[in-house]
Amino acid sequence: MTPTVPDTMNVAALAQLGPADAAFEAVVRPVPRPGPGEFLVKIAACGVCGHDALARRGELAATVGDVLGHEIAGVVVAAGSGDVADWVGRRVALVQRRPCGQCPDCARGATSQCRRGPGFYGDDLPGGYAEYVLADPLNAVRLPDGVADEVAAVASCGIGTGLHALRKARLEAGDVVVITGAGGGVGFNAVRTAKALGLGVIACTGDDAKVASIVEAGADRVLVRPDVAAVRGCARDLDRPRGVDAVIEVTGGPTFATSLRVLRPEGRLVLVGNTVPADLAIAPGLTIVKELQVIGSAHATRADLQEVIDMIDTKRLDPIRPRRLPMSEASTAHAALDERTATGRTVLVP
Repeated sequence: MTPTVPDTMNVAALAQLGPADAAFEAVVRPVPRPGPGEFLVKIAACGVCGHDALARRGELAATVGDVLGHEIAGVVVAAGSGDVADWVGRRVALVQRRPCGQCPDCARGATSQCRRGPGFYGDDLPGGYAEYVLADPLNAVRLPDGVADEVAAVASCGIGTGLHALRKARLEAGDVVVITGAGGGVGFNAVRTAKALGLGVIACTGDDAKVASIVEAGADRVLVRPDVAAVRGCARDLDRPRGVDAVIEVTGGPTFATSLRVLRPEGRLVLVGNTVPADLAIAPGLTIVKELQVIGSAHATRADLQEVIDMIDTKRLDPIRPRRLPMSEASTAHAALDERTATGRTVLVP
């Protein structure tokens, strides 16, 4: 039986740019109607990400009235054409960018680089701080019964981003990796994913209160605001006297210089995030002499999301369930993000 779709929906729209307090307001918008090849997803949970916080503060392209949110899971309730009708009734997790599936980037599997498709939720498209959103088979993965909605919501961005970066780092089981920003959503889940891949993990955080949680997530060593000597000491303890094999740099500016200096010769720094939007200073002499590599890593692809869902379903990866808040408390979720009081992810539930 096809669900009845209402004409309107509640959304938490961006009311003002700036601080989290009163940043969002409850408004009513029309429910979008799927066109050919796409379908309508009734949202079960939407994660709150650092990207959302940058948009809310006016550091990205968001404007008042926009609907943020790109970490989405739900159930398909309507199809725009017969070729996608078999998706109706399926639970899905979504990749944050809807690609075109036809450009050269899509052809080589680099869908995170596609700029011909509908775009990125919350930036180019109305996002998941709402009751409904449009999607299509190119950015949707069907969910097994054993994967909870709130975990599925963060599977692409919160978990898949870290997996994508670890793959970019070309690591093998037994290698040692540093993960910065390990108390945040991406970093925390990257710790768990790295352990699931058989890696040694040195986790870095700026908050003493998050150490116990990061240890529980599987880190071999946890350091709070470490200097180069502290990280190198942990690397020696893990049989890496010349430095670690790779760094997953989630924080950016505050830790970038240290991360570069703790790499072994021919080590890789994979840059995932930059919490203080500004240019980063690279040490050219060090990079040249040690033949280091600095690699950019964007968000997960559909293939990454599928791998994450498979890992969760087969119990190879056991992510911490995110904290749940009603959509009406979007400002509360953003305040916790700004204050760095939450470990891991928070999801909003319509």
